[in-house]
Amino acid sequence: MPTHPNQVQAIQNLQRYLRQLSYHYPSIPPTPIDGIFESDTERALRAFQALRSLPITGIADRRTWDELYDLYRASVYEHSPAREVAVLPFAAEEIGLRLGDRGFAVTVLQHMLQELSESHSELEEIEISGVFDPPTQASVSAFQKKNRLLASGEVDLVTWNTLTDQYNTLFQIQPFF
Repeated sequence: MPTHPNQVQAIQNLQRYLRQLSYHYPSIPPTPIDGIFESDTERALRAFQALRSLPITGIADRRTWDELYDLYRASVYEHSPAREVAVLPFAAEEIGLRLGDRGFAVTVLQHMLQELSESHSELEEIEISGVFDPPTQASVSAFQKKNRLLASGEVDLVTWNTLTDQYNTLFQIQPFF
């Protein structure tokens, strides 16, 4: 049994990640989130390792942690509702912006990318035109790569939520409720 508080917290995080994934991957059994690494946690960890074609050791080594966290994060974003952005008093109903789209949502997207380009060197400044043009697509793709998302150049729900979270955090403001 772990004696150090950091060990307990690490095990709880491991269990939390495995629990989240168990909702969407039936091969991963749910585990309690109690900070105790026992047979239920080991069984879920081994199932995760098998799912991801990792060595099935039941030990959370660095590679397992990285893949577990990445899949956990993707799962949370994928199964969350669209986030509100601080410049909008509402959450976008449908997210799916791509090359050629026009309108207010594209303007908001370009505004967020423009603001984030000030602190993210991989994002080039783009014109805020309300048209999803090739420079906007390139900026979206660069943002996706930086955040280890699928670099499609299109804005899906996961990209929108990641972008919105970073934009809101940058300005330390809360979205409208």
